[in-house]
Amino acid sequence: MVALPFARPIGLLALIGALIFIILYLRRPKPQDKVIPSLMFIMQEKKRSTQYSFFQKLMTNLLFLLQLLSILGLGIVAAAPFAKLNYDVTLENTVVILDVSASMQAKEKGISRFDRALGEAKKVLSGRNSIIMAENIPLIVLENENSEIALDVLSKIRPRATTTNLGDSLLLAKDILGDKPGRIVVFSDFVSTEGPDIGVVRAALVSEDKIVEFIDVSNNAKNAGIIKLEVTKYNTKVYIKNFNDAPAQRNIKIVRDGKVITQTKVTIAPNSIENFIFETPAGVSSIELEPKDDLEVDDIAYIATPPKLKNNVLLITNEKSSNLELALGAAKDIELNVVNPPVLTINTKKEKIEPYSHDVIIVYKINNVNKREGIVPGTFDDIESYVEKGGNLMVAAQDDLKEINMKSLPVVDLKSKISKPTKVCVETINQITKQFEKERCFTTAGMYFGADANKNTITFASADDKTPMIVYGEKKKGKIVYYGIFDEASDFKTLPSYPIFWSSMVNFLAGAEDIREFNLKTGKIATISEQSVKTPSSSLKTSKLLMDEAGIYEFDGKKYAVNLLDEKESDISLPSKVESRKEREELIEGQSREHAFNLEFLILIFVFLFMLAEFLYIKRRGDL
Repeated sequence: MVALPFARPIGLLALIGALIFIILYLRRPKPQDKVIPSLMFIMQEKKRSTQYSFFQKLMTNLLFLLQLLSILGLGIVAAAPFAKLNYDVTLENTVVILDVSASMQAKEKGISRFDRALGEAKKVLSGRNSIIMAENIPLIVLENENSEIALDVLSKIRPRATTTNLGDSLLLAKDILGDKPGRIVVFSDFVSTEGPDIGVVRAALVSEDKIVEFIDVSNNAKNAGIIKLEVTKYNTKVYIKNFNDAPAQRNIKIVRDGKVITQTKVTIAPNSIENFIFETPAGVSSIELEPKDDLEVDDIAYIATPPKLKNNVLLITNEKSSNLELALGAAKDIELNVVNPPVLTINTKKEKIEPYSHDVIIVYKINNVNKREGIVPGTFDDIESYVEKGGNLMVAAQDDLKEINMKSLPVVDLKSKISKPTKVCVETINQITKQFEKERCFTTAGMYFGADANKNTITFASADDKTPMIVYGEKKKGKIVYYGIFDEASDFKTLPSYPIFWSSMVNFLAGAEDIREFNLKTGKIATISEQSVKTPSSSLKTSKLLMDEAGIYEFDGKKYAVNLLDEKESDISLPSKVESRKEREELIEGQSREHAFNLEFLILIFVFLFMLAEFLYIKRRGDL
């Protein structure tokens, strides 16, 4: 600061008051000495008073000095003085990017990477602060707040169980800064598994004169963990990788309701993968590795199954044995009851059942009402009522199907029977027919009914002449399927795809839920109706749920298992690729600017102190 500039130079005219004060002080009348007899005794103390004359003169001049300084201060304040000083503009705005991904939980000597990052992040806060949590989807948790609030927010952040997206986090930080001066500070182990390349993004930001600092908090943690999980209704396959340069021994335990169902020991070679297959437990269970290592989040994985694993199927047939019965009975996800008309309440195992409580009813080769052991009149009245209330019906073609009174249930208008070979080909690819996507003509039939599909139905498969063979329709709350393949005149019943088709059809009609939908990876965002959701660590009310913790989530009356399962994120032994230099030192000169600091308030403080001292002095002297 070479000079003291003023915002209102005309205010300096107020200093004339100081000049007038000095003139008045110099022109004040001088006291005259007079001899007063009654005071002669005072002369005896003349020698003693002389000793204090200098002090008294000083005190008199001190009062003058205080008054003069007060007047000068007020005069200068009237001119609005300010000082121009160089300062670092990057301290005005600070954007902290805090890596909260799973790898940040890796510990060395009991201290995690996240703990180190958090400690360092608290030291860089200045000016207006913004905080971004770098998960697989960057989250802004604070924007343009003071350091006190930022410290409070940082103290509440915990590491998650997701992958890392530092590239998008940097771009988000750039948007927060905009054209404002500031800096971006990234605290991470730089195990970046998603998003754009951080080196490219960093270079782009530096080219725009943005200050970007990378603080590496990686350590020498070791890990062997679960990287993949294949969950089906019947079996689960777990993959475990050893990321170390030495063999790792792990005890694998399958736990349900706090009890160990099964366990086994494995030795995993360096940088190798081992897998283990076991029967999928019903409900909620977990796979646990022991002993735990430096990264515990991938030492456990959770499994959840749909509330209902098996569908109840009623097969109404007069056949004593059939390929269909064998196919349905072999399906692990089907609970089969077979009944022979006319009695539908006693199954072939002589057990009493409730026929219309089943998820799906299949009518296959039955005797009509006018035949021996035929169905009871009114049976299809009951079936129709069952469907209308939400039941599911499947009717298979048979010779006299056209003569059976099925009420309003048929989804096709049957014509005469056609006895000639034909291919049966898929018309619609869905969860039932997707196995035939590569070879759409999946079987041949020696005879079939000519038929027209009813309005508002869907044809899944048809004959060469486009006659519908498998047709789906709905009746009120229920679903109906016509299966027009005569099994006795087709090779379909002998093909491996036959039991798969029937199992898929039953699951489709019963609305069976895919077990894969209950076993998810962290980082997924679920859109649900607004409700109370139980997460692995807390409960909250939301309509958009970010699953960034590993564990069990509960919503919609169901339980969902969420796991990390990411090989790259679990590989905490990778060396950091970031450079140790800081662009801050390289660009700080270009980011320094002059700032006008107003001095009015500071001078007023001194004026107040001068006036206070004057008041105390006068009071001590006894003039007040």
